[in-house]
Amino acid sequence: VFRPTGLIGASVALLLALPSTAVAQVADRSVVFTSDPSQALVIDRDAGLQPLIKAASDVLPLAVAGLAVAEARFQGMARLLAEARRRQRAASAALLEVNRLVADIVRDADRLRTTYDDVLGGLSASSRRHLRRDARTRSNRSAVVRQVTSADWVCPIGARTKFRDTWGYPRSGGRSHEGVDLVGIRHDPIVAPVDGVVSYRWDSVGGRSFDLVATDGDYYYGAHLSAYGREGAVRAGDVIGYMGDSGNAQGVHLHFEYHPGGGQNAVNPYPLADAHCTDRADANVSLYD
Repeated sequence: VFRPTGLIGASVALLLALPSTAVAQVADRSVVFTSDPSQALVIDRDAGLQPLIKAASDVLPLAVAGLAVAEARFQGMARLLAEARRRQRAASAALLEVNRLVADIVRDADRLRTTYDDVLGGLSASSRRHLRRDARTRSNRSAVVRQVTSADWVCPIGARTKFRDTWGYPRSGGRSHEGVDLVGIRHDPIVAPVDGVVSYRWDSVGGRSFDLVATDGDYYYGAHLSAYGREGAVRAGDVIGYMGDSGNAQGVHLHFEYHPGGGQNAVNPYPLADAHCTDRADANVSLYD
């Protein structure tokens, strides 16, 4: 028995697998008939070179136009890359200049600090204390101006009040007054003048008191409350207590202190109250009228 192998075998198998297809060739066309005569497929053929040349001449202008578009896009991309490189060089130069400026500032600051330390070291102890006191005074004055002109600072009395400037007035035990007394009606609300954190305490002098550490590092103290309000994180305007006369107070009022930069640095808070506590009665007028 003969068994075709390889390419010959595959070709024979392919021909045997298509028994229902007949191919008829004519001089200039091939007609392929499937098993369904109504689905005839006619393929026109032309073996001459002229149609190929004509087809190529039709495609050539399209190819040339496509190359022109590609070249234009390539040139545009090249311009974008060149602009990007230029901007990168400019940014690098600007960054280098900023670094140089920062280095110059740091170097000058070091020189000034060294000069200041040298000058300070040559002064007497009393002169150094005087310079530091003047520096603190200027810093405190700037802090007061900042709070007086702030649009966010809130009067700590949430109702009508009256007060006057009693900073430095003598107090019991040889003390001097380090705040402003904001007079009000018992149980009127006391509010946080700024954002910060509130805690509470009690002693025989201040009675029920609050400590408020502001988000900017400043410190506020209030005394003689009748009751506490919100504790912990507060926003300006939150109720943190109520007017009273606890401790050694004479009459219902809030003893209010301001310490720029933290405790142990009390400054006169009267300008703050004077600027922001607009619901105010004259000192000789009763709040009950």
